[in-house]
Amino acid sequence: MVEFLSGSAVLDAVWELAREEPREPLRVAVAYVGRDAPTTLPLRDGDTIVINGSDIAVASGATDPRAVKVWLESGARVVNHPRLHAKVFVSGDTAIIGSANVSRRAHSDAVAEAAIRTTGRSIVGQARAFIDDLIMTVGEDIDLDWVRDAKQRFPVKLPKPRWEEKPPTDTKRFRLFLGWWCAPHKATQEERRIFDKVVAECARDFRPRARYEPGVVYETISEQTPLDFFRPGDMIVRLHEDEPTLVEVRAIQRVPRSKSLLVILRCDTRLGSYPHADLEQALKAVGGKLPLDEPPYNGRWLTRRAERKAILDLWNLPDPGQPRSRRHLTATPE
Repeated sequence: MVEFLSGSAVLDAVWELAREEPREPLRVAVAYVGRDAPTTLPLRDGDTIVINGSDIAVASGATDPRAVKVWLESGARVVNHPRLHAKVFVSGDTAIIGSANVSRRAHSDAVAEAAIRTTGRSIVGQARAFIDDLIMTVGEDIDLDWVRDAKQRFPVKLPKPRWEEKPPTDTKRFRLFLGWWCAPHKATQEERRIFDKVVAECARDFRPRARYEPGVVYETISEQTPLDFFRPGDMIVRLHEDEPTLVEVRAIQRVPRSKSLLVILRCDTRLGSYPHADLEQALKAVGGKLPLDEPPYNGRWLTRRAERKAILDLWNLPDPGQPRSRRHLTATPE
């Protein structure tokens, strides 16, 4: 079996490979890993991963020592190869060979990823031998002492690329939604096609760049949810298993012949994320609280000025105010 994968489907396949039960120990070589890498690639005792843990990779923010710490504590073996750029995943009779690092950026469709998943005995054997050779020739085992030292070199804020575009000057009023989001479902081929088309048609400052990345939420249309519940220009604080993020709605697209609705987002990588506790404390200080994770909306619009300011202050953003029309804001109870 040989299968071509692209976009976020590459790391979806990696996650499926790691979560198979039963499975043989994983052998992985992947150059760079983000902070949330252990979520996408859950390693355990007996697994081995080779990464690029060079000083340059750590100091540039490409390899996050916090992810390495999680893997070490799970019992996995982590090996440093300072010249590694390959991305190879092997378990049992399956190998995935492609371009994707284990990072949120690679899983978000912000960059064009591709890979081959195969059960071809010869290729799987060669892939496993390739990883073994990396370990034997240049590899150095990583331990918690390495993690401690690497944390000192890892940047608090990622360096600003010299080619980064200027931030937009748009200060239009916007609605602000605070809500819970489940893990994204596996996108269909039609959904991917629509997403790529919408991104290509959007303004220049929305396309994959050093600062701004496109994202997407796949909503299931129900009788309780208005089709225009979200509108372009809305800002959303996304509460999920990882730390909350603030994103902007850029386009809404319905998928023909299905109940799916694509909410196309623009993610500013400079905004970062904050722990749930920070949001909860900020809202509590002005008499508010986090919404319940309950249907049909799993969140609420923030219409009180004090709540909006408390949330936006976390990201150091000014509040130009709400749109003058309050239509649809009553769709969710305060």
